[in-house]
Amino acid sequence: MKRFLNYIDNILGRLFNRIHTTSWIDTQTLAYFRIFMGLFMLSHFMPEWFWLGDVPQAFFSPHRFTMASMSDGFLSKNFYLGLDVLNLALFCLLTLGIRTRISLILLFIVNYTGFSYEFGFGKIDHEIHLYLITLIVLAFTNCGTKSAILKDKVIKPGIQKWALSLLCIYISFGFLTAGLPKFIKWVDFDISQIGFLDWFYKGYYTYDRTHLLADEVLKTPYIVFEIADYLAPTIEILAFGFLLWGRRAWRIFLIIISSFHMGNMLLLNIEFVLNITCYGLFLIAPFLTYISQYLPKGRRAKILLLGMVGLLAAFQIGRKIYYADFIYPPGFFTERFVLYNYFSITAWIVAIAIGIFTVKKKLYLTTK
Repeated sequence: MKRFLNYIDNILGRLFNRIHTTSWIDTQTLAYFRIFMGLFMLSHFMPEWFWLGDVPQAFFSPHRFTMASMSDGFLSKNFYLGLDVLNLALFCLLTLGIRTRISLILLFIVNYTGFSYEFGFGKIDHEIHLYLITLIVLAFTNCGTKSAILKDKVIKPGIQKWALSLLCIYISFGFLTAGLPKFIKWVDFDISQIGFLDWFYKGYYTYDRTHLLADEVLKTPYIVFEIADYLAPTIEILAFGFLLWGRRAWRIFLIIISSFHMGNMLLLNIEFVLNITCYGLFLIAPFLTYISQYLPKGRRAKILLLGMVGLLAAFQIGRKIYYADFIYPPGFFTERFVLYNYFSITAWIVAIAIGIFTVKKKLYLTTK
C-alpha cells in the first residue's frame, strides 16, 4: 500500500510540476499585463450597474448563493452609482499600481456584487466567471510589485506559482464540464439534430440576434454546422490534455478557443470579450514584455500612464453624467449593441493576432 501511495504521489507531483511550468509567468510580465488589463477595461469594457436602479421589482429573481439573493429586491440608484464610481476608481488604482493587491480584492467584491444584481433576473452569463476569477488570482501574485507607483509587498514565489496553476486548472475544468454534455448530445451522427443551429434559431428569432454575420448562417449548408458540433466540444474536453502537453500547446488551445468565441460573436451574437482579461495572461502578457523595449521608461512612462488613466477616467465619468438623465430614442440600444459588437470583434482579432505572434516567436519562453 505504501509503495502504491508513493507511486500516486510521484505521479501527481509530476503532473503539477508540468502545470506549474506551463502556467508560469514572471513578475515583470504580470505587471505589464496588469496595466494592459486596466487600460482595456477603462477604455471601453467598464461594467455599469447604475441602470439597475430603474428596473421594476417584479423582475427580481436572483439565483441562490449570489449576493443579490440576500436582499428583497433591486436596491436604490445610489447604491449602484456607488458601485460604478468605486469600480472606476479601483481600476484606476490597479492600472497605476497603487495598492494593487487590495485594489484587486476590492474589485472582485465590487464586481461580484454588481453582477449578482445584474443577473438578478434569473439568468447568469458564464462569460463573467473567468473575468472574476482572474481578478482574485492576480491578487495572489506580485503584479503590483513592479512598474507600480505604490508597490505591494512581495509575496512568496510559491503562492504566485500556485495561483497561476490553479487558474489554468480552473479554465481546463470549466471547458471540460462545458464540453462533455455537448459532446454526449451533439456527436450523434444525425444531421437533422444540430446543436449549433438550435442555439442560432432561438437567438435569431426570439432575442433578435440578427447582426454581424447571422444572416449568413441561413445560407450555409447544414453539414458545416454538423462538423462544428463535433469539433467544438471535442476541443473543449481536451483542455487538460493541452495544459499538460506544454506551454506552446496551452497557448495554441487558447488561440483556438478565442477563435471559437469570436465565431460565436459573429454568428450567434453571444458576447465573451471579457475572457480576454483571462486568456490575455498567456497570450498577450509575453507580447507586452517583448514590446516593452520600445516603450517609454522611468519618469516619462509614469507621466504617460497617468495621462492615459486620467483621460480614460474623465471619459468614463463624462459618459455617466451624459447618460444619467438621457432619454433613449427608439432603436438606441440596438444601434449601441451593434457598435459594441464591432468593438468586441476588433478586440478578439487583435488578441488572436497577438497570440499567434506570441506562439510563433516563442515569446512565452521569456517568462521563466
